[in-house]
Amino acid sequence: MRMRTVVWVVLTAGLALASAPSGARAQKKQRDVITRAEILNSTLKDQDLLAVIKVLRPHFLKAARGPLSLGGTRTSALSVYVDRSRQTGTDVLSQMMASSVEDVRYLDPSQSENEYGITANGGAIVIKLSKVRSVPDSLSKKPPR
Repeated sequence: MRMRTVVWVVLTAGLALASAPSGARAQKKQRDVITRAEILNSTLKDQDLLAVIKVLRPHFLKAARGPLSLGGTRTSALSVYVDRSRQTGTDVLSQMMASSVEDVRYLDPSQSENEYGITANGGAIVIKLSKVRSVPDSLSKKPPR
């Protein structure tokens, strides 16, 4: 009788482990972050950053929603920061190649106001550029023997 119970427990545990997701599978994408790996694994890696955001996370570009403050102040436009430097408008996104980006983060209006002040109360897109630079051809060639 005990042997059957042990066998049943072992089989049940084995089935549970077999059906569990493996660590090798891709992680679930984050709603407010686009990573370099996600960009490079997409067909959009040769596009500008605006096109990538429109396809992968279109909610980054939507107008802020929610109630106005009691003072009735209006929210500002979406702010864009590239390597912590504020840019003028979202036009800069169409001038950047997606492959040059390490990650893109969206901050909702309350997060961006806390991080960057009252002038960023319309939400923010924070872009971190990649430190990877291509090696010039003159350095990549091996010297002749």
